[in-house]
Amino acid sequence: MKRLSLMAVAALLIAGAQAHAQGGTKADTSKKAAKTAQAAAKTADKAAAAAKSDAKSAAASAKTATKAAAKADSAAGTAKKKSSGKKKATAKKDTTAKKPN
Repeated sequence: MKRLSLMAVAALLIAGAQAHAQGGTKADTSKKAAKTAQAAAKTADKAAAAAKSDAKSAAASAKTATKAAAKADSAAGTAKKKSSGKKKATAKKDTTAKKPN
């Protein structure tokens, strides 16, 4: 009887030790997963900050480009007015040419 109870206690002790060891491993992996998630979140935050700064610089570049395009359009509009007078003079020369009868 003593041997049987000693064997039962030993079996329960071994089973408990194994269960405890498995539970500790699960806790360690969850801690590792949490650390990995935190590292991924930090990386995402850095990427978001970089994207914000890129967007700000792109917006500034777009404003500058818009201003430059407006200046170019106004300059082109002025150039067109000057050239349109020359075209009319050329057109008048073409209309004065002799026509075949």
